[in-house]
Amino acid sequence: MDDITRQLARLFTEGPWYFISWPAVAMVVGTIIGMLSSPAARQLAVVPRTAGGLLGLVTAPFVHANFAHLSANLPPFIVLGGLVLHHGESQFVGITLAITLGQGVLLWLLGRKAAHVGMSGVIFGFLGWLLAVAWFTRTTPDLLVAAGVLVFYGGMLAGLAPARNGTSWEGHLFGLIAGLGVAWFQYGR
Repeated sequence: MDDITRQLARLFTEGPWYFISWPAVAMVVGTIIGMLSSPAARQLAVVPRTAGGLLGLVTAPFVHANFAHLSANLPPFIVLGGLVLHHGESQFVGITLAITLGQGVLLWLLGRKAAHVGMSGVIFGFLGWLLAVAWFTRTTPDLLVAAGVLVFYGGMLAGLAPARNGTSWEGHLFGLIAGLGVAWFQYGR
């Protein structure tokens, strides 16, 4: 039991994994807050072209509508985030911030009038970044990662199609664009 406790403690106190574990915990907490209070969830969401919606640029990725929404976002965040993290801790922080803010700003400027929440924009950004890095670097490790990402997560690209079930397809699209843009800025210029 002590080994398990030590291992769990390491996830939250030692790099590089605390870059994934703390946001994962924040996603769970944000989901609980959102489920307990819809007004709080709306205040933490990106609401396009409203002053209050600007707070969501930072908070919306951590809020999810329900546990099904969370369970759809948490595993790909951990896996794709871990693959991005493999490029280095400082790179991970910069990439994640750029994708989060880039997709959030695009969503705030161009998204439909709704309360947009969830980590999926960032996840699509990670997907786009990993694929674009492989395209630009053409190194064997990056190409293998991109191939694996396409095999296991390529189906996510269907989430770019406009949907009417409350899914923020715009967040998905803008996340993908942000991830591609960050990779282009880093490797393609």
